[in-house]
Amino acid sequence: MTIESEILSQFGPEANTPEIVSGLEHLVKLHALSIEDLYIKWEQFSYQRHDINSLSESALGQFKNFLQLQVEKRAARIPNISKPTSSTKKPKVLKPLGSSPLFGLNVQKTPTQPKRKLNPSPSNPDKKSRLEFTAHSLEKDSLISSVKDGESKSQNAYIKQCADALTSPRRNVEPGKILDSLNPENLEIGRGIDVKGEQHVKIIPLYEPQLYKFRTMRQNLLDASDVLDEQIESFTKIVQQHFQLSPSDFGDPTIQAQNEIYTVGRIVPDSPSSDDFLNTESLALEISRMVGIGRRVRLDLTYVSEGSFFSGQIVALRGTNATGDSFTVSELLHLPYPNSPVSTADELEAYKATLNGSDLKVILTSGPYFSDTSFDMDYLMDFVDRINTKVRPHVLIMFGPFIDVTHPMVAEGTIPHFTNLKTQPNTLDEVFIKVVAPVLKKIDQNIQVILIPSTRDAISKHAAYPQDSLDKKQLQLTKNFKLFTNPATFQLNEVFFGCSNVDAFKDLREITKGGNTSMRNRFDRVSELILQQRRFYPQFPGAIKKLEISPGKSDDKVFEHISGADLEIPYLGLTEMVGDFAPDVIVIPSELQHFTKVVQNVIMINPGKFIKPSGAPGTYAQITISSPNINDGKLTRMSDTEPVYLHNVWKRARIDIVSN
Repeated sequence: MTIESEILSQFGPEANTPEIVSGLEHLVKLHALSIEDLYIKWEQFSYQRHDINSLSESALGQFKNFLQLQVEKRAARIPNISKPTSSTKKPKVLKPLGSSPLFGLNVQKTPTQPKRKLNPSPSNPDKKSRLEFTAHSLEKDSLISSVKDGESKSQNAYIKQCADALTSPRRNVEPGKILDSLNPENLEIGRGIDVKGEQHVKIIPLYEPQLYKFRTMRQNLLDASDVLDEQIESFTKIVQQHFQLSPSDFGDPTIQAQNEIYTVGRIVPDSPSSDDFLNTESLALEISRMVGIGRRVRLDLTYVSEGSFFSGQIVALRGTNATGDSFTVSELLHLPYPNSPVSTADELEAYKATLNGSDLKVILTSGPYFSDTSFDMDYLMDFVDRINTKVRPHVLIMFGPFIDVTHPMVAEGTIPHFTNLKTQPNTLDEVFIKVVAPVLKKIDQNIQVILIPSTRDAISKHAAYPQDSLDKKQLQLTKNFKLFTNPATFQLNEVFFGCSNVDAFKDLREITKGGNTSMRNRFDRVSELILQQRRFYPQFPGAIKKLEISPGKSDDKVFEHISGADLEIPYLGLTEMVGDFAPDVIVIPSELQHFTKVVQNVIMINPGKFIKPSGAPGTYAQITISSPNINDGKLTRMSDTEPVYLHNVWKRARIDIVSN
């Protein structure tokens, strides 16, 4: 695949101009990045700049300045580096020096800044009450000083523009403003729970909590191989039934033969020791132990015109192994999508009665809930107040991390002194109980709150995926809180929700072959792959994140914290979709740009981060679903004998991405 085709595969048709293609090629070579890493940086840039909606020549110019500023920030953090003389060669920047929870990039930190208290002293009313002002002032001083060091004029202007922006009000977008909508023409935004609180949503978890209470880091190789084998065998049955094939049609692709066979296996790199990304020339197929004792065979995709592949993907193929060296694929069979959930007329009428015929209103948020430079709860307090007085949803679903173990202040041990507390917390659990929980417990008792943990949650004793729920009693939460596992499938009345708190959209690095596939939106492609694989996190092995953490002194060592999907392989069955159907709504928070889409009649949502690492406000998702009515034509009747109805939530729902 040429560089130009790879660029179009990642950036889409809007990059299909000679000027933009050449500009992106230049950036790839200049910053020594892969095209996918460059696209991730573009996602970060467009996410931070709300006025950038498409890839144009003017936007590309600002993107170049953005990348240059990132390089200067990283260089400014390197201790004891003198200015280069005429005889000193400037070091080449081969790779980013570190990453932070957003887009794999570092957020600038001032190493020598003192610890900051959560609440400033009330004796100085003229001072800003928010810690972001201090952080912004320090960042501004750092930026302005870099201007004085003698940069290019264009770069100086951009840095000054960024520095001036840091002194603007903390909210660039009005809180509660709708940034994006799906199906806004369907219905108005729901009014939410009534004043008397008489409306109640029936919440039904569709998982067995005791299955998640396993001990982590106790993986048995035999158990792990059994689970991986079972995935292949279960898809073999699905493919056989869907395409009406007989068992004799399937064979071992690793054995040399002249006749065509069907086979099902897992996509892996052809070299087990390879750490590089997959490409269409280095794919291999791993088959089950029952078919071929788990052997692997290289794939020849010469005759495949279109497809999408990633590590760990289960695929169904038709082809031959005429030479014994590789399996030549003649057809890539598209795996069937799971069925949709249904309900009877009586069930729908009962659910309708629980809300007195009004619309269901659900709010989705995703942590972190405070910035990288403080433990300021102001944003969360403002949000809770808005939830109680204006939004009033029936259900609030909050994804962790609630206290992130990779938060710079947690990692460096610089947790501030909380002046509003009589006794200071001694552990991170106590930080949640004394600082975060009091804010959450102010949520109206009539609003049901669902908490879903993250593997980066310091308050979770189960830091692996799939993940057990948080401990409600230990965290001292009230009765309107429900603590679910990660992932979790549950019903809100008739609507099936599937929630997973591992970033599959960022981690799933797929390669595409064929113009139609590569030109489609990446979020659409990944969403379809998740549905086809019937797992909330289909990539295997899981992605790894490396975070650079500095204690703040130039003479201290730099520690590296490794985190990521943290898969517990013997329990991957708990990450699969429940039953033989896909949920009506799938929520997978991601560090990438917020979005909401309908893919194969399933609503896919990324609500975005509640707050950005820099302290700027983030977003949340607001869902309004009209009450089920079997007579309004929005529900599809599936049977005449015992009538059941498709929920068709994608037809009768409105989803808004709202600024925090």
